[in-house]
Amino acid sequence: MRFPLAAAGLAFLISLLWWAAFYPGLMSFDSYTYTWESTTGHWINDHSIPYIGSVWLSLQLTGTYALLTFGQIVAQAAITGYLAAGLRKFTIRRRWILGAVALCGILPPTGDFFIFVWKDVPFVLGAMLAAAAVLHVVGDALKLPREARRGLGRGLVGRREDWLSFGGAIGQRRDWLAFAGGMLLLVLARNNGFLTVVLVAIVLVCCLPWLWRRILPLTVIPVIFYFFLTSVVYPVVGVQAQTNNSAYTFFYADVAYGYSKDPSMFSPAQLQAMAAVSPLEHWKSAGAQCYDTDPLTIDGPFDMTAAAANQTELMSAFTTVLKKAPQYVADAQFCRSHNAWAIFPDSHGIFMAPVNYTGPYKSATISHPELKHSPFKSAFHAAPLSKTLNHLGSWWFAVSRAPQLQWILWGGAVWCYICYAIVVRLTRKVWRREVLATAAVMAALQLTVLAATPAPLYRYMAGPTVLGVLLLPLAFSRLRRDDAAPDA
Repeated sequence: MRFPLAAAGLAFLISLLWWAAFYPGLMSFDSYTYTWESTTGHWINDHSIPYIGSVWLSLQLTGTYALLTFGQIVAQAAITGYLAAGLRKFTIRRRWILGAVALCGILPPTGDFFIFVWKDVPFVLGAMLAAAAVLHVVGDALKLPREARRGLGRGLVGRREDWLSFGGAIGQRRDWLAFAGGMLLLVLARNNGFLTVVLVAIVLVCCLPWLWRRILPLTVIPVIFYFFLTSVVYPVVGVQAQTNNSAYTFFYADVAYGYSKDPSMFSPAQLQAMAAVSPLEHWKSAGAQCYDTDPLTIDGPFDMTAAAANQTELMSAFTTVLKKAPQYVADAQFCRSHNAWAIFPDSHGIFMAPVNYTGPYKSATISHPELKHSPFKSAFHAAPLSKTLNHLGSWWFAVSRAPQLQWILWGGAVWCYICYAIVVRLTRKVWRREVLATAAVMAALQLTVLAATPAPLYRYMAGPTVLGVLLLPLAFSRLRRDDAAPDA
């Protein structure tokens, strides 16, 4: 227990410095949206309701976001300690693990992330918890003979006592409970978290097919629970359904991109529906860029209510682009998600939330005018516990934004590839495919962003970045084929 506690303590100490430097926490437009929704009675299921509730609780108890952000760094430290213990099962020296923990805390993209008032923080915490649990499960699985593993996969080990003997050796009960907790956090933190959970299940079953009887229930049940909450519980307790049709912004952006390339492919009925939502000139000008959906739906004249009323024709327009010019749909999707696959970001770079703010963003007060008279206005302003730490943190953050460092610090994709290379190398060294499962959560996170993202925002790839840094010690594993895979 001493080593996991030491790793957790190191992670907490570094995070505490970030927290003191930017007390009560870092904020974005979404932070103020959570505040508006929770403190003015506008509970809307457009963001994570559990996280909005956490924001409300922190404001009610302390008048600031400090309690919430402090809880986030405590959770991050605890999960880091648990993950460090999992890495030890791969016979990695402590110094490499502690070095990765320190690096994760010091680098601005991963260090300051956990003090943001963002639903993405618990989402990443869920990914970390699931990845840590998988490390423990794989570490235990490598102790089993191959023949025992094959018996589990083929159903040859069917008796309960045999499952307790062999299957029970693959991860303790706490590890499977931790994995389930990570899956639950993923679905509760983001409305598209269920997609990540499904992808985790698919990748894990491919890597650990003999454990499908454990993996599937622990991934399917959280997804069912999420849809039960959104369709049954939330309406009963008064949570409003999302009414702005924003879930379809990806399709609208693809239509706009296709229209900017070839307006002649659309029918008169489709053009009429598009014009009812926004001037066709806006569709063309906003669609000329493919990196962000906001210029189309937020920054210009775009009527979401009209979009909902003309949904059938708009989706027909999307289908037209998909059938006649599928390259435009693919181009737009890869363009928006380029931080999930491109090693070197292009000229548009990657969108990063700043640390040097002085209060609510102007757009937040325009969208939510009640915030101007909120009793929690004082919480909207930074009140560093140490000006020295604040200046140092701001300076260090500014250094990290140098264009030459952006690809390695903020890209996200490069950390996926580094992790995959390390895991493949270790798999070949040990010659057990269970090792591939250690990258399952990271792969699911990357695939989620590739499937659907509104813009190349760093926070969408924060999970792979954090996991990429923390899993670096796998490169120094001293496991050998004979150590990891004794024959039965």
